[in-house]
Amino acid sequence: MFKNNENIKIENIYTGTSKKSASILSRNCNSLILRTTGSVRYLFPDFTFETNPGDIYFLPKGAQYNYISLCDTPCNYISIWYTGNIDLPMPYIRSIDGFPDASELKGSLADMWNFGDQADHYRCYAILYNLLTYLKNTEKITYADKKKMDIIAPAISYLKNHIYDSDLNIQTLITLCGVSGTYFYKIFHQNYSMTPQKYILNKRLSQAKSIIDNGDLNCISEIATLVGFNDPLYFSRAFRKKYGVSPSHYTKQHIM
Repeated sequence: MFKNNENIKIENIYTGTSKKSASILSRNCNSLILRTTGSVRYLFPDFTFETNPGDIYFLPKGAQYNYISLCDTPCNYISIWYTGNIDLPMPYIRSIDGFPDASELKGSLADMWNFGDQADHYRCYAILYNLLTYLKNTEKITYADKKKMDIIAPAISYLKNHIYDSDLNIQTLITLCGVSGTYFYKIFHQNYSMTPQKYILNKRLSQAKSIIDNGDLNCISEIATLVGFNDPLYFSRAFRKKYGVSPSHYTKQHIM
């Protein structure tokens, strides 16, 4: 996303309907576009994104891309064309869920600009600046969440290779991340909405169920050991709690 938007001047605000497909060799203006109906895929030289109702996306001046409609119904939009001093403009997409002026943006912005008086034009500028503020704050939150995820990335990477090890220790994960246990638990829960113990348990039980589904093993104690449980009785209780039946009963059902 841009670093700065300064000296903004609105050139036009209008509603429209996307074509079934088109190729843009060089966009002639910066635009913030709100998708109101339909879904459209945008294909840039280095990446692709899809827009759905409620998404707002930025297309910078000079951008080269193709787009294609993903549905048979009309793909409508509201576009704000503007100029200004914009640092490092790049295409990006966000949702406007939570944007306070969303109803005006969707409903009357284009009419205010094209048919309103000077006060209406001022209101259009106010909505645009509020929108840019909202998008920038959303970007900060997204960046902060990514940074937090980066903190526990060593633990997640370790779990991919060792989650079925019976001697797996949470302290090992904490040490790998180089943070306190309290902070590790906090960040882990923020990202996965559960404790690391619950995450590991769910993964192990899911793997056990897959083994039974595939018919690879029928011996419950062997399955328990294979997915990291030292105690078959604890495995059976946990399996019943998650899936509503014991693993032995589930195995019989599957065989039948």
